[in-house]
Amino acid sequence: MTALSLRERLDPRRFFQGEKPTEGAITLGHRRVFIIPNRRGLGLGLLLGLQLLGSINYSNNLGFILTFLTGSIAVFGSLYGFRNLAGLTLRASRAEPVFVGDAAHFKLHIDNPTQTPRISLHIGLRHGPDEEINLLAGENFHADLSVDATQRGWLALPTVVLSSVFPLGIFRAWSPLRFQERTLAYPRPAPDSIPFPVAPGGDGGQQRASSDDFHGFQSYQPGDPLRRIHWKGVAKGQGVHVKEYRGEESVQLYLDWAQTPGHDTEARLSRLCRWVLDAELTGAAYGLRLPGTDLKPSSGPTHMRLCLERLALFGI
Repeated sequence: MTALSLRERLDPRRFFQGEKPTEGAITLGHRRVFIIPNRRGLGLGLLLGLQLLGSINYSNNLGFILTFLTGSIAVFGSLYGFRNLAGLTLRASRAEPVFVGDAAHFKLHIDNPTQTPRISLHIGLRHGPDEEINLLAGENFHADLSVDATQRGWLALPTVVLSSVFPLGIFRAWSPLRFQERTLAYPRPAPDSIPFPVAPGGDGGQQRASSDDFHGFQSYQPGDPLRRIHWKGVAKGQGVHVKEYRGEESVQLYLDWAQTPGHDTEARLSRLCRWVLDAELTGAAYGLRLPGTDLKPSSGPTHMRLCLERLALFGI
């Protein structure tokens, strides 16, 4: 655990937003668990204060006993509230990429490696609903955290809050946690399908390629089909090359930013996203041209993900 400076320790945002994003698992300890009276606890404190004043005014020994006994029970309740969270280990898993408008699902793994049962825990995002769980000794739990993708680009897992009001319901113990897990939000595909772009030469934005007879080798480029890699050459230390074939002609599409309709950047990216998905469904080889990006034609899930990634991070 990285040591905090005095300024970081006294920063009030740490109590609500958590510390800096952490990679890997987080084990809760005294530095990450906070506890404070809730409304019921403040009400009890006010009642005990009035009871103490009355006991002092009337020199009532029974009042003193009741006041201090109730206060002691409340203090022990705060200690058990801290103990209910301390020692738990939490780890987040990366979510699969989604399109804008959909929800990314991050997995949060909660482990209780101790012999102490954890009762009435609440887990959820800082600004969102939570889920109540109970963990037996040595038990673990997997929570599904849903995060809406409102804009394209990197989608980070927001602050996760683990809390509890156990055992008396008058103190709230909580731990805000930030993980480095994130995923990509692709542009939202255009709702309608239109023909692929037409190149200025009138060939429909398409080029002719072949896929029958072996022609030679060329350097590997991201998106090339793995089945065409010359693995024997890789094993001999000759670098990564792919086999090139010539023969029966097939269509290759170029999805070009300059030929994409749209009134703004997001509209163009949305249209290109739809073309990428449609081209993949047809089984045709397709390339992607953006300002600063030129992916040569290929096909397959790897190439599709690479194209969608370039669209998601365009201009970011």
